[in-house]
Amino acid sequence: MKSLMKALLSMPPHYRCLCISHLIGWTAFLSNMLFFTDFMGQIVYHGDPYSAHNSTEFLIYQRGVEVGCWGLCINSVFSSLYSYLQKALVPYIGLKGLYFMGYLLFGLGTGVIGLFPNVYSSLVMCTLFGVMSSTLYTVPFNLITAYHREQQEEQRQQARCGGPDGSVRGQGMDCATLTCMVQLAQILVGGGLGLLVNTAGSVVVVVITASAVSLIGCCFVALFVRYMD
Repeated sequence: MKSLMKALLSMPPHYRCLCISHLIGWTAFLSNMLFFTDFMGQIVYHGDPYSAHNSTEFLIYQRGVEVGCWGLCINSVFSSLYSYLQKALVPYIGLKGLYFMGYLLFGLGTGVIGLFPNVYSSLVMCTLFGVMSSTLYTVPFNLITAYHREQQEEQRQQARCGGPDGSVRGQGMDCATLTCMVQLAQILVGGGLGLLVNTAGSVVVVVITASAVSLIGCCFVALFVRYMD
């Protein structure tokens, strides 16, 4: 824990910006994933989870939850497919394009199903959730690797010129710090979304919030995250 806190406090600014963008991305993604099946049951299918278990409203809600589970399955399948597609896209749009596109598509997709809830459009938009999922699991760690590669090259240049050896940042510690943003996002989502739903009285606010947070993250990754040539 001491090493982790030290790594956080001593991070160069571009490492810290990457961690913040990762936190924003996971907060948006988990907000949607946590309530998605409930959203399908209540908002898309107009079911009622609080009605009697043998009532039509409850059975309709259960059907919506089932279809929501299939939507999450679509998300997983498309995430796997997009992970292979990323390698072909990198030479054309780079890591910045991949990062920006992941946040943008997710923000637009969640915005569409939040404003215009429909069974078929919601299932189609689950493919965009897969784009975001794949992006969050790959691009930030590629950037961390690029940062460390640049740092190692600078240290080799200093050694050739007879300069003092710089302190070496541990790549494992930086990856662990980046991964901790996932747990922090879980705490934020778990602690805040329930209150938000109770205040708004509808789970549709969760999907709209996920869209807004993702679009904010889209601006952040475009303006503040450092990319390597």
